[in-house]
Amino acid sequence: MNITEIIKSNIDKMTKSERAVATYFLKSPNEFAFETLDSIAYKIKTSTTSVLRFCRKIGFDGYKVFQDEVRNGFKYQFTLPDKFKIASMSEDSDSQFPQYVINAINCIENTFRNIPQNSILRAAEEIAQADRVFCFGLKESFALAHYAYTRFLTVRNDVYLSSAYQSGEIESLLSLRKGDVCIFYLFHRYTKPAPQILKTIKNQGASVILITSPPFNEVEKDATVLLPCEVDINGIKNSSAAPVCITDCLCNMVVSKSGHQTLDYMKQSEILFKNFTFQET
Repeated sequence: MNITEIIKSNIDKMTKSERAVATYFLKSPNEFAFETLDSIAYKIKTSTTSVLRFCRKIGFDGYKVFQDEVRNGFKYQFTLPDKFKIASMSEDSDSQFPQYVINAINCIENTFRNIPQNSILRAAEEIAQADRVFCFGLKESFALAHYAYTRFLTVRNDVYLSSAYQSGEIESLLSLRKGDVCIFYLFHRYTKPAPQILKTIKNQGASVILITSPPFNEVEKDATVLLPCEVDINGIKNSSAAPVCITDCLCNMVVSKSGHQTLDYMKQSEILFKNFTFQET
């Protein structure tokens, strides 16, 4: 059960003051993510002791533990101003930098620890055998799609950066067909058309390698291969470290799977690169 369900199932067992805290939470749950214990008690017109008793009544050791759980449950709904409020609650902003670095490293480690190996292998196989590869992303995820495009373009032919919806060219989705692979980067907060675009790609017969972060229950059904990433570093902005590492990993695995075909392509690319590289005189 989530916090709301736990509160509702225990509200009849609460004292009058505890019930006041529960009622306030059910009306304004996000406030508990930002407000201090004293502030919450003041707004409810009760004591901090009553708030602490409420927290213990529903299974938490204290207000801080309860608040962390609230943040965790609502973090995918937070706007950037919401995240700014949370970040600004730190007493020493300078100390956040090393913690962000540590959190980003943890994101990478947790991502690769939790992704099934067969999912990575299947994704690499799909890309290696695809007739064409399309890299797709919306809003900030478009930067990840562009990164993937520049990586895979150096190791195989027929790689494209899809501009559908980015520049209004939604018709380009109609060019997708069976045998194509779309590497789709989808991260929160993604735009409302994203699930429909994903469904359209699947309906065109193309395979979809979906690189995203939880919760993904709304979109995972349209993915051929799902590669979930951890991106939250408890900052105003999420980290792209894990998606970038997955992209690099897939690129190297595609090279290994394609063998001499990729070697020949890279030799041709090297000749082309030398012919078009300006040299100092």
